Amino acid sequence: MPQLFSILSGAPLWVWPLLVFLIYFGLKATLTRTVPTWPLFVLPLLGVLSVNAVNGLSPAASIWVLFGLAYIVGAGLGFQFQRSIVSEKSGASVTLAGEWITLLVIMVVFWMNFFGGVVRVVAPDVFAATAFHQIFAAIAGLAAGSFLGRAARVFITER
Repeated sequence: MPQLFSILSGAPLWVWPLLVFLIYFGLKATLTRTVPTWPLFVLPLLGVLSVNAVNGLSPAASIWVLFGLAYIVGAGLGFQFQRSIVSEKSGASVTLAGEWITLLVIMVVFWMNFFGGVVRVVAPDVFAATAFHQIFAAIAGLAAGSFLGRAARVFITER
């Protein structure tokens, strides 16, 4: 337990307000809401965080291929999932049904980055392992791609 406290207290201070904001944002997604479309088109930029996280692994080219494939699969899954979420599009806004996947994906991205940082410090041998790189890249690609798929679904939805 003391090591867990050490890990949590060793994180940069800005991490915790970010976590609170992300939880708040994710919980709002559990409610049916009408929102402007532009934030949904900006969310795929979270993929930049995933690219940065994977790049921090100093990965081999094969890891980037795995990330790319996972990104494509994630985009397809996000596109399919969003079909039942987008209920109406009007002008520059869209009505979305409440769902828990947004919170889940946001938490996956946050904790994946947090966990990667912890493993880098606590277990550098694990952090350097190819299997860790593969799992990390696959999860990062799936999560990041899902936001692109969601944005694509909103974009093609007719008014």
